Amino acid sequence: MDTEALDAFPTFRLRSDGAGAHDVLAGDGRRVGQVLPAGGGHFARVGADRGPRRESPQAAGGDAAMLHVAGHGLPDEPAAAYSGVPEARVAVSLVPLQRQEVVDTTARAFTFYALRQPHVAAILSGLEIVGAERDAVHSRTGCRRVARLLRLVQEPAQALLDESRGDTREWLALPLARLLTFCLQARVRLEATAEQPTADLLGRYTSRHGADADLDTLHRIWCDLQSACSVPSELSAIDAAMASLPGGNYAQSSTSCRSTAARLAQVRAAADGIAATGADGARDVLVHELSALAAETGERLEATARVLDDTGRLGTVRIINDALARARLGALTAAGEQSVRVDRTELGPVRRTSGGMWTGPGLAEPFNSCEGAAAALILAHLALAAAERRRRRG
Repeated sequence: MDTEALDAFPTFRLRSDGAGAHDVLAGDGRRVGQVLPAGGGHFARVGADRGPRRESPQAAGGDAAMLHVAGHGLPDEPAAAYSGVPEARVAVSLVPLQRQEVVDTTARAFTFYALRQPHVAAILSGLEIVGAERDAVHSRTGCRRVARLLRLVQEPAQALLDESRGDTREWLALPLARLLTFCLQARVRLEATAEQPTADLLGRYTSRHGADADLDTLHRIWCDLQSACSVPSELSAIDAAMASLPGGNYAQSSTSCRSTAARLAQVRAAADGIAATGADGARDVLVHELSALAAETGERLEATARVLDDTGRLGTVRIINDALARARLGALTAAGEQSVRVDRTELGPVRRTSGGMWTGPGLAEPFNSCEGAAAALILAHLALAAAERRRRRG
């Protein structure tokens, strides 16, 4: 029998029985649902749940996969990290986008009493919170935070689905299954991204927006902490440190980067001081988040300041970014070296000096950052290549 992977859920496969029906198979070959023909279309069936009529077996198979995930969780396989901040942000954004469907289907299931249902109210509250955190994925700490907050949607949605019966279940099964699938997928992949961060979550900020997003996330954590703390006076040191942060332009110059980083060190010290007094439920989680994000953001601002210091010799940040985009940079080794390759030509490695600067082959004076040293090698290589081309033409 013919089989094909589901476009939306490649772990699952469709197996045709040759008579218009299809089995939906998990990765281990178990049948977890069916796609059945109906009125010129197809619909999914998983246990007692069924999906709406779809135009293709692929679309109905996607419904079956989500219904299965809602009942049994994601397939037992290593989660893949997101390719970068844009993909992570899109994935998180899919969760609050389900709000209108939740409102519409719960209104049909419960008529005028939908918003009085505790689980429905909790889902909508969670969706609002997650929606406000989409930009938190600019940091590893933020990825972990969003993964934690997704439970505010997932847990009441799962409870509502588990408790639904009869017509109510028929209305709610697929919308809640879709919501749960998006929550589960985002949670495991955000956690994987925090453990295996991509380049745009490490080192310097390549744009000012990244620093702004992280500082905005820090302020939201602070607001949550103020709400969770039963003794506001305990937060006096954190409040003072947070109030000392600049109001914007965190990464506009090397001076502003270092100034903000210094104040973030004060935020971290204040948070660590409270954490040392012992756990206090939600407060303790937020204090640790505040400390972790302050440390992470401060380190990245320091790295950004070093790159900005190198613009005095290399030009603008754009020139450095454009040069780096022309090359392939290797991972930083334990010895403090990083390879720099343009096409098939190895230009590096750049390496850290004993004084904390960066140098490379042919560089007379070291640079403040590894990016600056790498960009200098790349620009010199490109200039030599251009001169050689002119010589050959002339």
